[in-house]
Amino acid sequence: MATKKLRVWTGDEDRARIAIVAGMERVKWADVVEKLVEEGFPERTTKSVRNRHLRWRTYEEARRTGALGRGTNRCRTCGLDMRGHVCGGVNGPNAANVEACVVVGDPD
Repeated sequence: MATKKLRVWTGDEDRARIAIVAGMERVKWADVVEKLVEEGFPERTTKSVRNRHLRWRTYEEARRTGALGRGTNRCRTCGLDMRGHVCGGVNGPNAANVEACVVVGDPD
């Protein structure tokens, strides 16, 4: 079974993909691939184009909301990282002292 050599995505290709998807009411990834090829970009699989777009959209959403670089394992009460964290929240072990959130040890 021959494997294809992976090509690096270029900025122009990303911008074209974003513009194509933005102009579509309902995205069909095969049509996106076809339009990219028509614009002179190398042919890619529909899965690679879709995955690239979804990763980009996830990144943009995280950047827009300020969650970029934050892990998802955070306390729902105070927002601190859960690693080494003992929360004084409503249902936490330190529920009597709600203001007290303690990080045990170095989280990094």
